[in-house]
Amino acid sequence: TPEQLCWSMMEATGQVAAQRNAGIADFNKKNPLKEGAKEDAARQAARAKHVEKFVYDKLKGNTAAFIKLFGGAAGEPQTDFYATADQALFFTNGSTIRGWLSTLSARLVKITEPKPLAEELYLTILTRRPTAAESALVEKLLADPKQKSAAITDIAWGLLTSSEFRFNH
Repeated sequence: TPEQLCWSMMEATGQVAAQRNAGIADFNKKNPLKEGAKEDAARQAARAKHVEKFVYDKLKGNTAAFIKLFGGAAGEPQTDFYATADQALFFTNGSTIRGWLSTLSARLVKITEPKPLAEELYLTILTRRPTAAESALVEKLLADPKQKSAAITDIAWGLLTSSEFRFNH
């Protein structure tokens, strides 16, 4: 569904993790642990519930654009796939996706070696390890250190907009 695609992209680019961390900080600020008290199961459950709601409330607004672009029109089957020019333009030029990719790129640019970077990139987005050919391609694309951040963003964009991501995640 369009909603699943949106949430999968937010998960893969680190948006959900960032909001999850913010939700934990928000819970701890609103519910400080008493001095000398231990973390109990009830507090952990309350924190988990708070964090889940916090993440959902912060990110749910992103789904509207995906529903508009990727949902079928009224009266059309919602299970059929078809690509449109609007979808392609959204992925290519959309500030939403580009912003999400910059967050991911900022995290991955810290990895200095190409092979571990390729592995982290593929595991993060496609939840699988890259093949030898894919690792070699990533290494080739990362050859220029001045363009490392841009190369990571481009590779991540390619993986996020791939058929493999869309239909498997």
